[in-house]
Amino acid sequence: MFNQRQLLALQTITEELKAVQQEVEKHFGADYAKAVSTYLGVLLDRIAVASTSFGIWHSGKENLERPFGRQALPMVFDYPESHIFSHSSGSAYNQLDWLTRYIESESDYPFAVGLKNASSGDKDQFPAKFLDVVVTDPPYYDAIAYADLSDFFYVWLKRSLGGLYPENFSTPLTPKSQECTALKHHHDNDKNLAKQHFENKLSEIFAAIEKQTKSIVSIMFAHQSTDAWTTLCNSILQAKMNITGSWPMDSELQGALKTTKSYLASSVTVSARPQRQQPFGDYGTVKENVERTVRAEVDLLYHLGFRGADLLTACFGKAVQEFGQYRTVEKANGDLVEVAELLSMAKDAAFNALLQGFKGDDYSKFYIAWLQLYGFGRTKFDDVAKFSRVGSSLNVQELLQQGILLKESNELYLANYAERIEAQPKLGRNKQTPIIDKVHQGMHLYKSGARGELLRFLSKQAAEAEDPFWRVMAALLELLPKGMEDSKQAEGLLANKENLLKEAQQMPKLGQQNELF
Repeated sequence: MFNQRQLLALQTITEELKAVQQEVEKHFGADYAKAVSTYLGVLLDRIAVASTSFGIWHSGKENLERPFGRQALPMVFDYPESHIFSHSSGSAYNQLDWLTRYIESESDYPFAVGLKNASSGDKDQFPAKFLDVVVTDPPYYDAIAYADLSDFFYVWLKRSLGGLYPENFSTPLTPKSQECTALKHHHDNDKNLAKQHFENKLSEIFAAIEKQTKSIVSIMFAHQSTDAWTTLCNSILQAKMNITGSWPMDSELQGALKTTKSYLASSVTVSARPQRQQPFGDYGTVKENVERTVRAEVDLLYHLGFRGADLLTACFGKAVQEFGQYRTVEKANGDLVEVAELLSMAKDAAFNALLQGFKGDDYSKFYIAWLQLYGFGRTKFDDVAKFSRVGSSLNVQELLQQGILLKESNELYLANYAERIEAQPKLGRNKQTPIIDKVHQGMHLYKSGARGELLRFLSKQAAEAEDPFWRVMAALLELLPKGMEDSKQAEGLLANKENLLKEAQQMPKLGQQNELF
C-alpha cells in the first residue's frame, strides 16, 4: 500500500514523534505529554491515509482523494503522491489544520461526556432500567469489514502510541473473532455460520439494552438485503422489544468516489420500546397492514425524491413497524410466520405500488420497477423469478430472451441500452415492440450522431410529445445513476425533444421529396 519513499517518510515521522513526546514530558509532565502524543498519533494516521499508493486524483476538484471514500480499498493502476511538507491537499500541514480545527470546534461546547468503555452486550454496564434512551448504529451485516479496514490505522497507531496504551495495542492486528458482523471470511467462509454469529451477537447486545433501558431505543440501519433486515428484526424481537416506528433520512454524503456510482444515500431509523410486545398477531391482519402501509410509504417517499435501494430500504422499515409490535405472527392453521416472509411481502407491496399508474407493456413495467428497486446490481436468480411475476405475467426466460436481463453464474442483472443493442442491433424498430426497446434504440441512435436515422426512427415510433416513448424516457432519467451513459443519452434526448419532434414530424414530406431524386 506504500511505496518506499512513503514508508521512509512515515517511519521517520513516527520516530520523531517519540522524540517530541520525551521533550514535552521533560518540560510539562507525563500526563500532558500523553495527551499531546495521542493527538500526534492521530495526525500520523491522517498523514498515512493521504500517503498511499491507493490514492485517487479528483480531476474536477484537482485534489487528492483518500482510498477510504467507500468501505473498501479500491485497486488503482496509477496514483498521485502527496508532498507531505507542502501546504496543499494531502500534506501534513493540511491534516494538522483539520485536527486543530476539530479540537477548537469541540472545545466551544459547554457539555461534558461521561464515557464508560465496556464490551458490547455487557448487561452489568448500567443498573436495570437506568437509561432513559439508547441511540445505536449497529454494524450493517456484511456490508463493511470494520476490523479489517481498521488494521490500516491500527498498525500506525501501534507504532506511535503502543507504549502509551499497551492494553489497547497488545495484539498484532485488530481482534476480529468477536466482531459483530456477518463476514464469512471470519467464519471459515461459511455464510450460514457468519449469519448466525451476527444474529447471536446482536441478540446479546439488544438483550443488554432492553434490560438497562426504560423508555426508547433508536436503531439506525442502512442495508437493502432481506437477510440483513431479517437478522436485525429477529435480534430485536428476541430481546422482547416492540418495534414502534421507522423513519428514512438522507444520511450519506454523496460525492468523491461515490459521484457516479450507486450507493445507499439514506438510512432508516427504527424505534423500539422495551417489554411492550403484544403476544401474537394474525397473519391476515398483519399482511393487510403491511401492504397498506408500504403503498402509502412508496407514494410519499417517491414524491420526496427517494429512489432505488433507498426506497426499498425505507419500505422495509415501515413493514418492520407493522409486524414488529408482535412477539410472533401466526397463520390461521397455527403456523408461525418467519420475518423473512414478512419482509418479502413488503418487497411485493413496494413493487406493486411502483407499477401502479404505469400504462404500458409488461417488459417496460418490469424494467422501470426493477431499476427503481435494485438498479444495475446483481440479484439472485430466485429473487428475479419471483418478482417477474409480481404485477405481470412474465417469467425469467422471457426476460432473458428479450435481453432485459443478463445472466452470469446464478445471478442476473439489468441490461443497459448498449448491451441490449449489441445483442439486438434492430431492437425497437418494430411498431409493436415494447416501449423500453424503442427507448434504448433511441438512446443508441442519439449517441451515434446519426441524426437523420434518429429522426426517421422518431417519426415512426414517437412522433407525438405525449407518446409513451417520452414518458418512459423521463422516468428513466429520474432513476438512472448520474454520469451513467444511459442517463447522458436520456438527458440529451429530452433536452432536445422539442426540436427533434418538429424535425421528425416533417420527415414524411422530406421522404417523398427524396424519392424524386
